[in-house]
Amino acid sequence: MTSRNLLGLALVFVLALVPRLVAVEQYQSAHPQAEHLAIDEESYDLWARELAAGDWLGHEVFFQEPLYPYALGALYAVLGPERHTARIVQALLGALCCVLMVLVARRVFGARAGWIAGGALALYGPAIWMSCLLLKPNLFLPVLLALLLAVPQCEGRARRWVLVGVLAGLGALLRGNVLVLLPAIVAWPLVRAVFRGTRDSTGRLRAIRLAAAVAAGVLLVLLPVALRNQAVGGVFALTTSGAGTNLYGGNNALNPRGVATEFPWVRGIPRYEADDWRREAERRTQRELDPGEVSAFWSSEVLRSVRTDPLLHTRILGSKLRVTLGAYEVPDNHLFAWDKRYVPILRLPWPSFGVWGILGLAGMLCFLVSRGPSRDRKSVELLVVFALYLATIVLTVTSSRIRLALVPLLLPFAAAYLVRLPAVLRDKRTALVPFFALLVAALLVHVPVFDARERHGDFADRDHNHAVQLLEQGRTTEAGELARKLADDWPTSARIQVLLADIEWREGWALSADPATRDAGRRAVQRALERLRGVIERPGIAPKEVSRARRLAGWIQLALGNAEGAERHFRAARVFAVDDGALLLGHSQALVALVEAGREDFAPEARELLNELARLPGHAEVVRDLRARLE
Repeated sequence: MTSRNLLGLALVFVLALVPRLVAVEQYQSAHPQAEHLAIDEESYDLWARELAAGDWLGHEVFFQEPLYPYALGALYAVLGPERHTARIVQALLGALCCVLMVLVARRVFGARAGWIAGGALALYGPAIWMSCLLLKPNLFLPVLLALLLAVPQCEGRARRWVLVGVLAGLGALLRGNVLVLLPAIVAWPLVRAVFRGTRDSTGRLRAIRLAAAVAAGVLLVLLPVALRNQAVGGVFALTTSGAGTNLYGGNNALNPRGVATEFPWVRGIPRYEADDWRREAERRTQRELDPGEVSAFWSSEVLRSVRTDPLLHTRILGSKLRVTLGAYEVPDNHLFAWDKRYVPILRLPWPSFGVWGILGLAGMLCFLVSRGPSRDRKSVELLVVFALYLATIVLTVTSSRIRLALVPLLLPFAAAYLVRLPAVLRDKRTALVPFFALLVAALLVHVPVFDARERHGDFADRDHNHAVQLLEQGRTTEAGELARKLADDWPTSARIQVLLADIEWREGWALSADPATRDAGRRAVQRALERLRGVIERPGIAPKEVSRARRLAGWIQLALGNAEGAERHFRAARVFAVDDGALLLGHSQALVALVEAGREDFAPEARELLNELARLPGHAEVVRDLRARLE
């Protein structure tokens, strides 16, 4: 590579790095979730901290893909458990991706297309944003691009194909849908041999040896993980036990869009997900299931539903295809448009999927109808990889962060479209092709799937979570203002009603401490209890929302000295969330209070719950105090 090309790559790296570092600094200083993580980010961060502290083997079969938290844990162990540092490293990886993008597109469509594709990824808004988030795409994108670059242009040596297998295996430890692609990746050398028309036995044997080299690379990565799962959990799972739940998550009547969503029986907290899916599967089958059987059960539920209502599932697949190729950044943990409020650089008019999605799809359509040298093996292979990866998304669950991996597969075609457009337009026989391709692509990308109410609901979800966070930080007034605005728009939402009850309870309890405002405080507390009663008794409310309402009602009754009412609410709440530490603590306190009031019949259960609570970290002191009260 010439010094000029190296300078160009360095410029692309800097072009990509600067906005990513600015976004990270703005996110770190202003975003409410920079240090108060939620959902998957919280799960990965906690997992990484456990790993950095020395627990590298773990105790259960993996439910989430493990490579990202293990990489984050290694980073924490070396540089310290600082999220800011991790985000800076992710910005560096994001900039490296843009350099790899140049090399991948250059190899397929030439130098000019390479520079355009690399520059496009450098200035792609959602990719800049992703560096701020402790999520898997930050590691998956460089692995994917390295895989595309590692595939030999010709047959290559076996060790090069081993590297392809290793990278494919690493990809499977980051995104479960890559598992579906592994057979195609292993067969890559064989398919090449077939399309080259290789007929001699030597050529066929060489293709088989190269495919075996890919398989060896895959097994080199995945076999230790499978053996680890077998050792700690008794299940031989190549990566995780979550394949069945992922398949069900995007293919059922409760989720007609096929996007990331919460189900009535699953709490939106990753550390509980595996147990929640297992309990629901065991409830339906009426028997105990191991992690492999749980996955198989949910897969069978999808197949049963497909046989029962194939038309429904055809609509779901069509919806997921449109969502995946649509301009809207579908949320999953984070909403791009919501995060822009706190990260000013994201509000700049960065070209988004609404631009590059159209150009990339138009480039693919032009490629499919073209003839001549542009349709060589490298470009066909890239198109096939795009189609296969798109299919894995459509078959499972789609969202903005899952769709992000399609962008590096689209950008080379977008760049080729722009490079070849002037020459195509000069030829009267083909001048209309790019316009028709652009029109079709624009319809695919910009015809909306979600109406304004649904998009507003995505904002409301993030506002609700923010209000909960404000409440946890003691900023009750701010939380109340936000919650009441939400209630105006979504008056029947159970979780917003629970949030309002929590705010009223805290405000009322504070007022009750002052004799001058005691009556107003008591009225506020009663309003909170009435609001919770409305949720608990309303037909059709999801069990997890009823559990949340009963949890809060239990804590209120406990504070008011009504141990019997508190115990009743905590017991009912734990039917849904039996392993919730906070509920276990509240239930234990209510039982101990009943025993102190002379209800000795509750003493055995109180001791049993305290034994359970003692096994949870961070509860040793409160358990000692409660046990002392029982004596």
